[in-house]
Amino acid sequence: MMVKKLLSLLAGVFFTLLFSGVAYAQQFDDVAQNITISMQSLPGLIAAFAYLSGVVMGVSAIFKTVDHVSNPTQTPLRVPVIRFLIGGALFSLPIIVEAAVTSINGGVPVLFDPQGGAVDFLGSLMGVASAFLSFGANVNMVLQFMIWSVEYLPALISATAYILGMVIAVSALYKTRDHVEDPQRVPVKDAVIRYITAGALFALPTVYTAMYETIASSGLGIFGTIASLIGPFGFLYSSQAGAIACGPTNILTILSSNGTIGDVLCTSLFNTITFSTFLNSISYLIGLVFGVWGILKVRDHVNDPSRVAISEGVTRLVAGGAFFALPFLIVVFQNTTGTAGIVASSFAATALNGSNYGFNETLACGGGSNSLDVAMGCFMQDILGPSQIVLNFFTYVAGTIFIMIGISRLIKSSQEGPRGPGGVGTFGTFIVGAFLLSATAMIGAFSGSLFGTPGTFTYASLTYTTGMSAAEQQAALNVVSAVLKFMIIIGMLSFVRGMFILREVAEGSQQASTMSGVTHLVGGALAVNLGPLLNAIQSTLGITAFGVSFGTGL
Repeated sequence: MMVKKLLSLLAGVFFTLLFSGVAYAQQFDDVAQNITISMQSLPGLIAAFAYLSGVVMGVSAIFKTVDHVSNPTQTPLRVPVIRFLIGGALFSLPIIVEAAVTSINGGVPVLFDPQGGAVDFLGSLMGVASAFLSFGANVNMVLQFMIWSVEYLPALISATAYILGMVIAVSALYKTRDHVEDPQRVPVKDAVIRYITAGALFALPTVYTAMYETIASSGLGIFGTIASLIGPFGFLYSSQAGAIACGPTNILTILSSNGTIGDVLCTSLFNTITFSTFLNSISYLIGLVFGVWGILKVRDHVNDPSRVAISEGVTRLVAGGAFFALPFLIVVFQNTTGTAGIVASSFAATALNGSNYGFNETLACGGGSNSLDVAMGCFMQDILGPSQIVLNFFTYVAGTIFIMIGISRLIKSSQEGPRGPGGVGTFGTFIVGAFLLSATAMIGAFSGSLFGTPGTFTYASLTYTTGMSAAEQQAALNVVSAVLKFMIIIGMLSFVRGMFILREVAEGSQQASTMSGVTHLVGGALAVNLGPLLNAIQSTLGITAFGVSFGTGL
């Protein structure tokens, strides 16, 4: 009850500050800092309360001694003895606290810093990325300030845990007294679990480190965090000649009001690129909360095992460790799906020595006198590469969110059905999340499964050209190339949509079907490889002497 009242008091103070005029004028970080500072005197208050309780306990021990001498049968000797001991313990509460901490970390201080700087490092990394990759007000800046505004939140969580630890330590002393005086009513576990819980709350860095290393061992550290930032660029190359589709010039071009649609896509990507790092920061903060929550759930289980299962505490500790190790898990999921080795492989064309052997249109874009076929070709040439990279960024972020959703479901009960910790929905969320982390590479894998050599047959050749002038032939090739590129984009979108549908099927949604998801996957892969698909159809129908054939252009 004492712990619940303290939590209620802290919550009241928090919401009072949060919704006050001062809170509106300052950042959340200032509110958290003010709350933490205002709690600095609470340990002294608790120590003073313990000292006064020790005085009262000592006086009651004297009276109990008198009662024992007067009637030893009614008042056993253990009653005054335990009260003298508990009174002395309340007088020396700092020693009790130190003993509780030593029981958890062996007396060796541990600083929790599994990712090379936690929220501070991630916030700084986002700031650097925002400065180099974008200009002016944008989503990067919003995300950056959101992280900076909660940098003090870990300190608030630690301070709150320390206060709870002191309160629980005092309650453990009283439970020890109650057990000695009435062992039938108060089992010894009630006191022991309070000592352990207090020690765990005092030694949170040790607990957090154990949670993290349970998942990641030594982990990827800073590399994992940086990898999560550059992950959306895993597929760097456009299907056009393997050239980098989005470069620094895109931002400068769009700022000069001369940018194309492709430049707009690239600039949008740069101005939101820190979203994946933002998710890592949020994941870190969630892990902090889950650590304290898991400790308290373990205590509740020991106190009342019939009401609180031990799994509730263990799963929260494991889920918290997984949230801490999210950058590490992202790399693990990519490696598990086998997409890490083909992320940088173009699925729409093969680049050789930087030359374009993929498409054979002849375009003079930007001249102002384009024909319809040239306009179509220029438009698709402009947006194809950026579309691939922007889509990969979207799927990377979506995959990260799915992994976070899957981790959060570890704390649910089996009664949740498909969305429970062992449900098919949770399993599907992890699998689809892993595939989305490298969606473009997965498209390449599907393409290779269908056609052997994915995406290399995009060089169009007109099989029948009788009566056509050279200009007419080139106009036809321009249109064919534009159609191929358009179908590549449609195919990518369809493929990603298929992943989302299959996840909905695993979730038990009545609005989705396995057939629909598989159709989107296969149809997307076929659309991306329209050239080899048309070759196969023409060969099957025996009409290879007509129409258009597709090859590598070599």
